Amino acid sequence: MQYAVYGNKYKGVLRPLSLIEFTASRRNNAPAQMGTISSVALLYTPQRLSTSVQRQCIAMFAAEILMTTLRHPMSDQPLFDWLCYMIRRLDQEENVHNLHLDFLLNLATYLGIGIDDIEHPNWFIAPTNRQERQLRLHEVCAYYEEHVEDFRQPKSLDVLMEVFD
Repeated sequence: MQYAVYGNKYKGVLRPLSLIEFTASRRNNAPAQMGTISSVALLYTPQRLSTSVQRQCIAMFAAEILMTTLRHPMSDQPLFDWLCYMIRRLDQEENVHNLHLDFLLNLATYLGIGIDDIEHPNWFIAPTNRQERQLRLHEVCAYYEEHVEDFRQPKSLDVLMEVFD
């Protein structure tokens, strides 16, 4: 569900992929209307995002992918647990060069469009250079376009490719 935050009182708390707990309200309990957040508690925020351009780009890319693929309000505890795990990996792993690809390949399973490792066996082998990584990223994004309704290429994709160049 989408929520709006008004004013600057949460500006320092809300960063891409921060885990938060919040209290919100919706006008007339209308699911089609955007709600308003009244209180926020920070549960976890990746610390290394502020010191790593690569991690920032992956976070923005992942957030954009999630915004375009998770459109229906639903409770999905396994998906939430996996997202928490991936956010912590982004913060803690030393080498994040292929983390965005791992993110896309695993997210597909939670979206119900799991990628068949028999049909695409090379997608599950970690790319070792820039060219392989870029090709794989384009292939997996094309797969998402084909299987996710109204999916559009993320605007952050070009930036992500430039940073990992």
